[in-house]
Amino acid sequence: MTARFARDEMSFVMPSSFSAAQSVRVAHRPTSLTARITAMLRWLAEMPRRRAVIEELSALSDHELADIGLTRGEVVRVFDSGFAAERGAN
Repeated sequence: MTARFARDEMSFVMPSSFSAAQSVRVAHRPTSLTARITAMLRWLAEMPRRRAVIEELSALSDHELADIGLTRGEVVRVFDSGFAAERGAN
């Protein structure tokens, strides 16, 4: 994996325009048991990919992280649903 791949993955969570952060904050909550199980299985299936992105970002220097707008402490939060909304509010 490359830093370019990691940046592309982050764009999934962190929109380039933080005005769109409002749409990220509102997540559809599944109501049926089947939908909840499906969402959980999807989350589990995507876990190795998220872990790989976090490891790749962790391998970057502080300067490289600053270039993409992150600090070392924010690396573990890039897939947090409220992270983009918090950054957009600042």
